Amino acid sequence: MLFGLVGCKSKKSEDFVLNEFSRQIETIGLKIDSIDNTGLIHIKTNEINLEISLYNLRRDFERDKDTSAITDFVKTLETYTVGIPDWQEAKDSIYVSIVSNDMEFHDFIHAEVTEEISKTYVYSGNNQFSWISNSNLEKWKISDIELENQANENADRLLSDTEITFEIIENRKLGLINAEHVTLKGALLFAPTMNDKIKDDIGFPYYAVLPVRDFCYIFSEKDFDFFSARIGSVVVDEFKKSGYPITTEILKFSDNGVEAVGKYPTE
Repeated sequence: MLFGLVGCKSKKSEDFVLNEFSRQIETIGLKIDSIDNTGLIHIKTNEINLEISLYNLRRDFERDKDTSAITDFVKTLETYTVGIPDWQEAKDSIYVSIVSNDMEFHDFIHAEVTEEISKTYVYSGNNQFSWISNSNLEKWKISDIELENQANENADRLLSDTEITFEIIENRKLGLINAEHVTLKGALLFAPTMNDKIKDDIGFPYYAVLPVRDFCYIFSEKDFDFFSARIGSVVVDEFKKSGYPITTEILKFSDNGVEAVGKYPTE
């Protein structure tokens, strides 16, 4: 199973991330079995062969100089190797996650939203995120429709307790999702009741950008020209710096669903 994006070969200056990752996985009973010539790490455990790239973690550490991303990733590995709980225990912690289509989906459940992004589903128990696969559905004896309905219900419940704030720029409103769990901003953006949550402030249809999983702007249709011309450099900068880039597309939310109406170039 592949975690993260396949990255380039490790450099000596990047050994800290590898060494810290190796040290932390030993605390949960795992060890690196081999590293191939592409830098891909191989770990065998509980009859599961894990293939892991540290590319995203290296980007995050280079940007933030913070080891918490490594710790969070190791916790996710621990959850995955231990297994996701049964449905009754897991269902209230199931959410949508928006990811780039560059990801390796394998058996994980996903649905394309635009040419660049897809919806996946994650179990977020104990602040540890594990993707949901078809084998999980078989274990739980539920359908993909039941999974989607549960994720939507959870997102709506979380959104009801989440504040959407608006920055006023030249008498125009730019919305920000103040999620307690910042990695769930994508889940909240795609929550069924988001339209009702923000319609009094910016109306419907509306637009959004989600360059990385913890960064999101929302703005109204009437302010499209103003904000689309103004926020491009910020969107591209966030996209390039993050270890978890999603898309530089501008997303339109309307009665027709979600569509990309433009894209900021990254070169």
